[in-house]
Amino acid sequence: MEYAPAPELRISDADRERLVEILGTHVGTGRLTLTEFDARVARVYRAVTENQARQVLADLPAPAPPAPPRHPLRDPLRGLPLHQRIEWSVWLAVGALNLAIWGLVSVTVGTVVYPWPVWVIGPWALVLLGRTALGVEGGCATSIHRRPAPRAWFR
Repeated sequence: MEYAPAPELRISDADRERLVEILGTHVGTGRLTLTEFDARVARVYRAVTENQARQVLADLPAPAPPAPPRHPLRDPLRGLPLHQRIEWSVWLAVGALNLAIWGLVSVTVGTVVYPWPVWVIGPWALVLLGRTALGVEGGCATSIHRRPAPRAWFR
């Protein structure tokens, strides 16, 4: 008994979306222009079978595998908003500078002097910890503040 070859499989909407995403990465890397991208996306949406749709990728390399996730200990500030990462980075730099000055003074004097950097590093760290944990934002509100009209004193 002889079996007929399986007919081409029809393409699903999810498969079409994956192909469009792959085409989008090729636009981002400069392999396709926007005009070529539009034309290929139209071909993907007109395709009835998977083979017809995959023809738009025939002259393009396979997408690169995703980069491995970074180890969380290497970048402890990764999940924070940009302004909080900047605040913590400044705290770290100022704290390191204060500790270096304290260390140099202690070496120069020949004895360990009072550990004054804790009064710079400690309270600042507590404030940053509180703001980070509670999600408190600093700075001006997003609305426009208008100054009140000056009072007419001469009326």
